[in-house]
Amino acid sequence: MERAKLEEFNHWWASEKVDTELALPFKRDIYPEIEKHMGKRFILALVGLRRVGKTTTMYQLIQKLIETKIKKTAILFFSFDEVSAKLNEVLETYKEIHNKDFREEKIYIFLDEIQKCSGWENELKKYYDLYPKIKFIVSGSESLFIRKKTKETLAGRIFAFALTPFTFREYLRFNKVEENEFKYETKIKPFFNKFVERGGFPETFSFETDKDFKEYIRALVVDKIVYKDIPRMFKIEDTDFLRVLLELISTNPGMYIDYQSLSRQFEKDRRVIKNYINYLKESFLITLLGNYRKGSITTLRKKKRAYPTDNALTYLYKPKIEEGFFGRMIETLAVNKLKSLSFWKNGGEIDIVYGDIPIEVKYQEKINSEDFKPMRGFMKKFNMKKGLMLTKKEEKEIKFEEGTIKLIPFWKWLLEV
Repeated sequence: MERAKLEEFNHWWASEKVDTELALPFKRDIYPEIEKHMGKRFILALVGLRRVGKTTTMYQLIQKLIETKIKKTAILFFSFDEVSAKLNEVLETYKEIHNKDFREEKIYIFLDEIQKCSGWENELKKYYDLYPKIKFIVSGSESLFIRKKTKETLAGRIFAFALTPFTFREYLRFNKVEENEFKYETKIKPFFNKFVERGGFPETFSFETDKDFKEYIRALVVDKIVYKDIPRMFKIEDTDFLRVLLELISTNPGMYIDYQSLSRQFEKDRRVIKNYINYLKESFLITLLGNYRKGSITTLRKKKRAYPTDNALTYLYKPKIEEGFFGRMIETLAVNKLKSLSFWKNGGEIDIVYGDIPIEVKYQEKINSEDFKPMRGFMKKFNMKKGLMLTKKEEKEIKFEEGTIKLIPFWKWLLEV
């Protein structure tokens, strides 16, 4: 391991602080909760899609440590996304540079994109068990990889936080809208449509042209995951087909996944298609919902519905967002805000079942009596007394013999904590 490379990563060893371009002033809503866990023994993991702020959050944590008078040389950062290296080489070089004794001094070690380090889980376990004074903070972009290694090797030693693309609340805060202004529709509306269409990747918020936006999402999110991350992890060969599946789901949010039909359409083995869709899910690019049944989260035998995890992916592939399609992007936002696992279809259809509460997205000018039938059918079948309808404008509660359905404008619901 080159000493110079380690010194380049850790510029605060020679300066008073982390570069402001790296430890950006804006902090995610989840940041205070992450910071609370810095004093605890276990390994802290930040997992999520590329370009949502995992590395920035690490730098912010480092800056906070420096501000609290932690010795600057007691903080180590290394990114496996930029340099290929073995974990023990990184740590042993660090020990040599600063003459560190891991048994005697409290050390904070930040390891970015750790899943790209071969054998990382066993090495991390070894150092964690041998040196109780080391606090490890790691990040990773692939959920299956992190979770698999956690179960096999790091059980009881690691605590993970999921970082998603920005929420609408964070988007407004980023754009200098004060929280006490969130209740005013006239203040919120100018930001709403753009957020629904373009999603929550923070580095894209300042882009003015579609060309710049789409080039960024394609090059720094999709291509890196589809053509680099997934093939490296799963050893797949047909990366172009992986991209085709992502485009299909992104331009048809909420589509039913029929493996037999997809097999005929693309002339691929249905097991290959099932695996590829799972790789997209485990890399945080898509979300899958299963059909609800009471007493169980989903029914595995029935078809699933698929959504992109952020509308930026839809905007990338869709040449034009028609007015009628906007409602489907609204539905995608609702699914991802709730981290939903279930929908319901049995004659009628419910977009989302969250816990046991049916949620319908009806982003239209007027709600009529027919719009309530599926939800009332669900409430009657499962003896549920509450339902939620996300609307364009209407806000009220309506009592039916099955129970009460609450209507709330989507923009207002989106801002609820």
